[in-house]
Amino acid sequence: MGTSQGLILAGAAAALIGGAALAQDPAPPKPLGGATSTPHAIADYQPVTDAMLRAPSPDDWLMMRGNYQGWGYSPLDQVNKTNVKGLQLVWSRLMETGVNEATPVIYKGVMFLGNPGDVIQALDAASGELLWQYKRNLPARDVLRSHWGQRKRSVFLYDDKLFTMTWDNALVALDARTGKQLWEVSRGGDYYVTNTTGPIVVDGVVIAGSTCQEAAFGCYVTGHDAKTGQELWRNHVIPNKGEPGDETWGGMPFDQRWMTGVWGPITYDPEMNMAFYGSSGVGPAADVQRGVKGVATLAGTNTRYAVEPKTGKIVWRHQVLPQDNWDQECTFEMMPVTTPVNPDAKTDGMMAVGRGARSQSRKVLVGAPCKTSIVWSFDRAKGDFLWAKETGVQNVVKSIDARGKVTVNPDLLMTSLTKTYHQCPTHAGGRDWPFSAYSPQTNAIYVQMQNLCADYKVRADNIPSKPRDQYNKIGKVVFADGRDKVGRIEAVSVETGRTLWSWETMASNYSPVLATAGGLLFNGGMDRYFRALDQTNGKVLWQTRLGSQVFGGAATFRIKGRQYVAVTAGGGYNPHPLPLTVGIDQPSGGNMVYVFALPEPE
Repeated sequence: MGTSQGLILAGAAAALIGGAALAQDPAPPKPLGGATSTPHAIADYQPVTDAMLRAPSPDDWLMMRGNYQGWGYSPLDQVNKTNVKGLQLVWSRLMETGVNEATPVIYKGVMFLGNPGDVIQALDAASGELLWQYKRNLPARDVLRSHWGQRKRSVFLYDDKLFTMTWDNALVALDARTGKQLWEVSRGGDYYVTNTTGPIVVDGVVIAGSTCQEAAFGCYVTGHDAKTGQELWRNHVIPNKGEPGDETWGGMPFDQRWMTGVWGPITYDPEMNMAFYGSSGVGPAADVQRGVKGVATLAGTNTRYAVEPKTGKIVWRHQVLPQDNWDQECTFEMMPVTTPVNPDAKTDGMMAVGRGARSQSRKVLVGAPCKTSIVWSFDRAKGDFLWAKETGVQNVVKSIDARGKVTVNPDLLMTSLTKTYHQCPTHAGGRDWPFSAYSPQTNAIYVQMQNLCADYKVRADNIPSKPRDQYNKIGKVVFADGRDKVGRIEAVSVETGRTLWSWETMASNYSPVLATAGGLLFNGGMDRYFRALDQTNGKVLWQTRLGSQVFGGAATFRIKGRQYVAVTAGGGYNPHPLPLTVGIDQPSGGNMVYVFALPEPE
């Protein structure tokens, strides 16, 4: 698909390319450090090894989605379809204020919890007792030019360290036993760049993306040495003048190519030793605001990448949405799965089937990478296109051919300042960041989405746009065509692409999905409900109402033979379907972590 990323390696290559990188990445700010309170250090902490990360213990929830592949699946089955109605609250604990989208990480009975605003806690996972707390010394809020970084979706454990990405775009290593800061490395960005999802560590390399949502430049993915923090490589997303892919930007000056980043999760395939990530769209969103000449497919935007973790070398790439006028941000997870591949060309929503796609067993990369909620499947070794299937209501993609090349709907390209465009979905999705789950029991993925469209006009009073304007559109959000509920989970077969079932709910269920070997799916909602559904049919088997909206990710773990289910709630952020759900009590704020379990035997 012809895009370019600058690859900065340690040593000579860094010296050669570093000048161009610095032109886009302002000088790092002065390190700020952090303060740690350690009432109870973890005396018996065991370092996390590469072998543990490749095959996590079922007792732990060792990373944000449970495994490198990003499945969001636990092999625990003590809590199952027959007894889930007995779940009870075991403990809960207040969290820091702010946008709360965290997933707890649990290792050998300790919960490591990222709070909004760069507060990290180690808690006894069975009781909620505080073991240690770290709080970063952040600059004043008016200096931090991107508000997105207050989110702390995840932290990562490796060796004897806990790694976190900070609001001010530093990679920080803490002593996992005590929470004491060991070192920090700024990644630059002059406080415009931040990170929302957190890093992963592969074979001693800390890999992290970034968001440039309000920056007058594009973002990057970096790899750092886990022992020292030294930067090993840096992949820029947007091509510079004269680089491959520059010709796809319609003559736009390089300094007006804004915002494209990699703020979604990074997954990893231990079998093939490849990491996978996706880039977002560009700002401003509309062609008429960008002033492009002719068709501009915008190489580097909305693209899937497969890279070597040690070097950042790009193995393959595929643009899943060119010429994005709608902020459909294709940065969401795609998951390595081994499966038979028999796409059903006649199933509802199937948009294309690749040549030679069928196989009795194939290593695929599958998921819904964009807000369009189109599910894609690729051969993960070379990126060969296998199939693509429409799930939600969308009208921005017109067609996909047998090679996976996308043609957008020309009628939806925003070239007028006076026309109203009926856009499906909105820039909040379809699907958005809340992660999908994959269950090997059903060989299906479960995609959270919102049934939302919008009637938008381009703002004529705000041109030329600034990066902070982002979408620069006005209009009303409406139900997706033919729908009367906002929240939805779609179950899609990884083998055939068929929809197995859909479940809908009036309020948005804007939180990640967790699958377990007990045949369950856990999911929260803006109506404050935390629910367990049957994987096979979407039937709600259990629900409980919490204090405020459930935006965080659920996790499950086992201590001394007892299975627990944890979730964070509180929110502090509304992805704008509230006017469509008047009458539902859905307050935000009041951040908490809640932990449930079945009653202990008498």
